[in-house]
Amino acid sequence: MKPSIHIGNIVYELTEACNQCCRFCYNYWRDGSTPLPPPAPRLVRKTLRKLLSQASVSTISFSGGEPMLLRSIHDLAMLARFKGSNVNVLTNGGLLTDDAVTNFKNIGVGAVQIPLLSADPAIHDFLTQVPGSWEKAVAATRRAVAAFGKGVYTVLVITKVNAPGVPETLRLLGDLGVKGVMVNRFNIGGMGLKHCKELLLDPATLRKAFADVETFAAGHPDIRFVSGVCTPICVMDSAPYPHIQFTYCTTDFTRRPVTVNYKGDVRFCNHSPYILGNIYDKPVGEILKDPDVIARYAAVPDRCRDCALLSKCNGGCRAASEQVYGTFAEADPLLVEA
Repeated sequence: MKPSIHIGNIVYELTEACNQCCRFCYNYWRDGSTPLPPPAPRLVRKTLRKLLSQASVSTISFSGGEPMLLRSIHDLAMLARFKGSNVNVLTNGGLLTDDAVTNFKNIGVGAVQIPLLSADPAIHDFLTQVPGSWEKAVAATRRAVAAFGKGVYTVLVITKVNAPGVPETLRLLGDLGVKGVMVNRFNIGGMGLKHCKELLLDPATLRKAFADVETFAAGHPDIRFVSGVCTPICVMDSAPYPHIQFTYCTTDFTRRPVTVNYKGDVRFCNHSPYILGNIYDKPVGEILKDPDVIARYAAVPDRCRDCALLSKCNGGCRAASEQVYGTFAEADPLLVEA
């Protein structure tokens, strides 16, 4: 049977488990309070098949947790490619071996994202809480760049800890041959709730860090810079940074990434903790068209209601509001915490 709905982008969470414990991790289940379940390969494959029978998906991004903990990840990528989807892999790089890269390349994986948080190994390892993770991330980036070229994106999560070293980090990325950088400010949630005070940037420091990125980007037109975490414009206007592509979150499910985990739970995004429904109970297309779901994400924060910028920034990352306040009806907690 032909899928009844087309979805442009789905983040598919293969597992909750991870081989790192990043202080800034936004995964809502990652708060350090309970052990994480091990990967469940059979269920992961079953759910992927179920999902792709219900929807045609332009791009499916394998995420987690750490997706490379699934030994069957290459088979999963092949299944998605066979169904006509482009495949991206979002990994910390610790398990991205030469063989893994070669297999992804042969299967036709289109892009790989790897966080590299500092030119200083000690700072990177402090943020991941895993000694030696910087060395593995650098090695993985070299392997991926050699295989995928412009299909590699380095993820630079800017926190108060690594913000002063942004210029040096960007020079390292340039030396590694990276042609795509996702520059994300620290977004409150998950483990980040525990470490908020040490990681959260005040507005002036946030703008200075992005000014450093803008300066580097202006001098390196061959490298693409994207800011993937929407930030309230009243905190940081994107206008002074023309060489950085800023994204803002839409509540229109036909134009935004949707998250599905290996259990079949559907969520607004990979930052949101709220389960909209499960594809084993109802097809994903029906879940996304449910009037109650649409009404939930039509809420407007009171503090943003009369703002002329609301239609563009939508109050910042409202999924972070779901984690911090338990509701989508509040504006980005950055407006209170910063």
